[in-house]
Amino acid sequence: MVTLLIGAGLIILGIVVITHDRRTFLSGLLPFLGLLTWLTGLIPVWLASTLFVIVLPLGILGEVLTHDGYWLLSRYGTSAKGYFFLVGGFLVMVFAPLFPVLWLLWRSVLIVKLMLAIYGYVAVLIDAYLLATVINALPLTIKPTKILILGAGLIKGGVGPVLRRRLLGGLALYQCFPKAELIMSGGQGDDEPEPEAVAMHRFARQKGVPESAIRLETNSTNTATNLSEAKRFINSGDRVVLVTSDYHLLRSLLYARRQGVNCQGLVVHTPHFTFTCNAFIRELGAYTIIHRYLISLGLVLVIILCLI
Repeated sequence: MVTLLIGAGLIILGIVVITHDRRTFLSGLLPFLGLLTWLTGLIPVWLASTLFVIVLPLGILGEVLTHDGYWLLSRYGTSAKGYFFLVGGFLVMVFAPLFPVLWLLWRSVLIVKLMLAIYGYVAVLIDAYLLATVINALPLTIKPTKILILGAGLIKGGVGPVLRRRLLGGLALYQCFPKAELIMSGGQGDDEPEPEAVAMHRFARQKGVPESAIRLETNSTNTATNLSEAKRFINSGDRVVLVTSDYHLLRSLLYARRQGVNCQGLVVHTPHFTFTCNAFIRELGAYTIIHRYLISLGLVLVIILCLI
């Protein structure tokens, strides 16, 4: 009974956070922990952990690592890094069915207990980040006055597949709200012949968008500066929709919140599963670096609890 009440409390708190401003990691963490708490009260802990903590993160991580190892070996030949990713990814996937065995037979062994706890902590971060991304990809509840499209690297000097999808998503929204302004945000990388925003502007003009509806931001060098530089085109009363790829959505919205840009996100799906998983892992890594002290503190607390 107590377990069910705790789970319900976490889910309700998560709903409050989502209602107030869903652009936070807590929008995924609180409901996920609540659901996991409920499940541990209804079914065996090892089964709940296997289904909702182990399988999904291991599937994503193992598949990405294995693919990256294969790609490195096929493109660059024999290398320690390639074999590390290939073998490591395979071992990670193999670990999934072994988890319930380890839990049932050797969970009292300290080294096994620590290994399961550390992995479980990492897996919860992955699952919560994914859930927060899904929640922030829910349908828009505002009518935009500004549509901010985030840039992506140019391919051979032109708009590549990822950027093209972002542009098509933003332009489709613009067709629904033709009074809104389009903000093209993207600077020039070392390997790019021109700023991304210039290529985005040209693409939009070719699709029939009038010049008066487009604003260019050409100074940014990363996601954080996308938002800080684009702020000069945004007024306090504007209703902003940020358009970016699915894997990139949550971190972009977190930066927007930090920069004081009140917005919602329009997600653009990436067609290639492996690329999306790879990019998602990189995004989570970037988020971890940003909050490295807080996440490290959480890991230390998990280890201490295992030792008690």
